[in-house]
Amino acid sequence: MNSESDTTLTQPDSFGRQWVYVSDGQVRGHAKGQFGLLIWAICLWFVCIGGLEIVLGSSTSLSRLAYGLALFGTGAGLVVRNRFAYLVGLFIPMIFLIRFFSQASGYGTIMVNTAQYYDLINALVTVVVCFYMFEGDRPNFIFRRRYRSYRAESETG
Repeated sequence: MNSESDTTLTQPDSFGRQWVYVSDGQVRGHAKGQFGLLIWAICLWFVCIGGLEIVLGSSTSLSRLAYGLALFGTGAGLVVRNRFAYLVGLFIPMIFLIRFFSQASGYGTIMVNTAQYYDLINALVTVVVCFYMFEGDRPNFIFRRRYRSYRAESETG
């Protein structure tokens, strides 16, 4: 009898949810440790939007160029399962939200340009992507090497 399968040690997070931490080898060997279609789409979104920001930033501003490089690097880092890229992926897209809300006063005008639609769509995608990357079972398993223990939560709660 394997004593490791009988006893599973969990650690609660700040919200009281129980997590089981595993090694990188266990993640890569498990079926849920492989990228699904949604995670590939998120990586592609980071790379494509990063590339577009690089192109737009190369002719407009250095800060937009740097932001594009950061987005592109985040997408590439997610593909190779870099944990730092995962953390950057949670926070760097918030610049889309800041840019959207800082220009929100112009959205009530009759003249609507494509930059406003671009910022609006990216702000909406950012909210969904960040929520999924932070709360989703598969991203937590792949990038943070942990999975939820619902059994331990029902026993403690």
